[in-house]
Amino acid sequence: MPFGWRFGGAPLISTKGGAFEGNILADMQGAVFRGGGDYARNEFIIGSDKRALLCRYASGRRNLDVQDQLTLECSGAYARYHAAMMQTLIIGKACKKHRKMHEVAREALEASEAAIMPGEPMGDVFAAHAKEFDKAGLSHARLNACGYAMGAIYNPIWVNFPMFYENNPKLMRERQVFFLHMILMDNDTDLAMCLGHSVEVSAQGAKRLSRHSPELFEL
Repeated sequence: MPFGWRFGGAPLISTKGGAFEGNILADMQGAVFRGGGDYARNEFIIGSDKRALLCRYASGRRNLDVQDQLTLECSGAYARYHAAMMQTLIIGKACKKHRKMHEVAREALEASEAAIMPGEPMGDVFAAHAKEFDKAGLSHARLNACGYAMGAIYNPIWVNFPMFYENNPKLMRERQVFFLHMILMDNDTDLAMCLGHSVEVSAQGAKRLSRHSPELFEL
C-alpha cells in the first residue's frame, strides 16, 4: 500500500517495498518547493534497514525491502521559518516490538505536549518524555534530548536554541515554536521508532502545527 504524506496540501511521497530512497527523498524536497516553500537549513533525513537508527543524513541510496523500516525527517520552510516532522514507517508488517515502541513513542509525545505551558521550565517536557520511555523499559534506546526551538533559522542546521534536556530551567513562552521528537534507537534489536512534529506554545498549552496524525503506518 503506498503511503501518502501530505505537506502543504500536496502529496509528499509514495512508499512501498522496492521503492528507491532517492525517489522518496526527491518527492520530499519537491513537495516543499511545489507548496511555495524554500530550502530547509538542514538536509532531509532518510534511512532504511539499520540506517533507520542513524537519525542523521548519510550518503548512499538503496531500494526498500518488502519488509523494512524507514525513518524520515523533513521540514517545511518559508522565509527561514521551519516546521519539522519525523516518523519511522514500517514497510510490510510491523512486529510486536515495533508496535510497542510506537505505542510508547506516541504516549511520550502526548505527555511532552501536555507539559508545554507558558512560564514552565523546559526540563519538565524532557522529564515527561523520559518517564514514558523509562517505565516501558526503553531507557537504553532513548536520547538525552527530545526537541528544540524552531525559529527564523540560518545555515548550517535548523536546530535552534533552546533544547529540551534534563533539568533545563529555561522557561517556555507563548508563541514559541518547538520541534518535539520522540526517538527510539534500539541497538540490541536493530529496530527504530521515531515520532515527532512541531508545536506552538499557546496560552492553553501546545498547539500542533502538523495535520499529520502520529499513527503507525504499515505500508
